[in-house]
Amino acid sequence: MAVSPIHYLMRFALLLLTFALLSVTAASAQTTYRLGLRGGGNRATTTLDAASSGASGPFSYSTEKSSILAWQAGAVLEIAFRNFSLQSAMLFSQKGESLNTSSNVEYTNATFGIINSGNNTRSSNRYNWLELPVNVVYQVSNFQLFGGPYAALGVGGQRRGTTLSYHPAIKYAPYHFNDKIRYGSDTYNSRLDAGLNLGIGYRRGPMQVQVAYQLGLVNLHPSEPYLLYDYGHDFARDAAHNRVVQLTGTYFFDL
Repeated sequence: MAVSPIHYLMRFALLLLTFALLSVTAASAQTTYRLGLRGGGNRATTTLDAASSGASGPFSYSTEKSSILAWQAGAVLEIAFRNFSLQSAMLFSQKGESLNTSSNVEYTNATFGIINSGNNTRSSNRYNWLELPVNVVYQVSNFQLFGGPYAALGVGGQRRGTTLSYHPAIKYAPYHFNDKIRYGSDTYNSRLDAGLNLGIGYRRGPMQVQVAYQLGLVNLHPSEPYLLYDYGHDFARDAAHNRVVQLTGTYFFDL
């Protein structure tokens, strides 16, 4: 039986926490506690594994995606001992992607002959998350290496864009949309996300700057894909995983 990535993530998180507890116990006399305020930027996109291009009978579709620039902010609790520290944060973090999707259907009409109709949609999708990363940090001099798991809860977002529909016999006006993103069993969006962080940093006194890559392991669109009767594909059901490059700054206060 195949083991899911979440299983490995939970085992990794348990090992990290065990390591941290043992290290704190062994070096309790040298342990320091700090609280930090963090802010930074995200360069976010998603994999959208199934949505590159495809065709089924008269239907065809394609997708181009690109990253968006977003932000994050929150608080960090640090437990430090010697060259190691455990940094756990509670963050508001925005992720998502920019999409350009096209759907087309070709058929024969007795009056017009071969007809191509469909639509093109451009959208910017921003998903808001309450995120809990737990990173183990190793520091030599002022330089850091760190990594660890994260878990996140979806708390809203916004999808903005324009759809242009086309048909040789019908003239469509552009459709502009600005929709709130919802989560739950009656939507295509997973409310939970989890994955891994890996990165490098620089620490001088109370100031810390870090660059991280975030690898999401949870499918954000867990519903099975299916073909629509009119334009051939439902992009909201294509498998997608978060991929984020993060640049953050944190200022620490001794407790």
